[in-house]
Amino acid sequence: MNTLADRLRYAMEVLPPKKIKGVDLARAVGVKPPSVSDWLSGKSKTMEGENLLLAAKYLNVNPTWLATGNGEPKEIGSIQFNKLDIEAFKKQHNILDGDEAVLFSKIIEKPFVFSKRWVPVKAYSKMGMDGYFTDMGYDGNAGDGYIPTHVAGDKAYGIKGTGDSMFPAIRNGWYVVCDPDADLVPTEFVQVCLKDGRCTIKEFIGIHNDVLSLIAVNGGERLTFDMDDVESITAITDIVPPSQHKPEHPGSY
Repeated sequence: MNTLADRLRYAMEVLPPKKIKGVDLARAVGVKPPSVSDWLSGKSKTMEGENLLLAAKYLNVNPTWLATGNGEPKEIGSIQFNKLDIEAFKKQHNILDGDEAVLFSKIIEKPFVFSKRWVPVKAYSKMGMDGYFTDMGYDGNAGDGYIPTHVAGDKAYGIKGTGDSMFPAIRNGWYVVCDPDADLVPTEFVQVCLKDGRCTIKEFIGIHNDVLSLIAVNGGERLTFDMDDVESITAITDIVPPSQHKPEHPGSY
């Protein structure tokens, strides 16, 4: 994500469970909505000082990543826990040194560490001008390498897109992580494959009376499909830049 606009849009629309509105970010940072519009449009190319820190805190992202693109959007590392004052606890509850109740203090503390997983890229997908694409390759066997995810399940796979039919949400050469086990969430992206062989990535609205409703990623056009024509609907959990792609599983290096 080379620009502030890209990173800010990702933090507002892709990372959170529900899209964050510009007016809400403006209120949190203490600026007027046009200032947020300038950031999102690229008119203002930088965010600094208190504005940066307040925006990062509200969006729950790493301020260094938001400002420069360096590092991960979310700070990955150990969770720190408040340590219990053993002596104060013993005094408060009148516990002697030999009592079993304080033996837990001898347990070695180990932090929980969150780390990325690597999922295979299932297919090289040629995006058409109409927003549809065709599966050009592999069936989940990492024929086109691996991409990282922090949230997707064991059955997840990646797809590489080409073309600009889904710009700016999904750029040419970027990847998406599809997770068959993840819940479908309204306003979030999904991969829809039709029984005629075409696939597309759209914003999921819902299914009512056996009719699937979607919104085009780049234009706001509303689309509907009869569920009899739908082969599968798969939630998209991550959008991954090309720099994160690895030709071989990192564990094999």
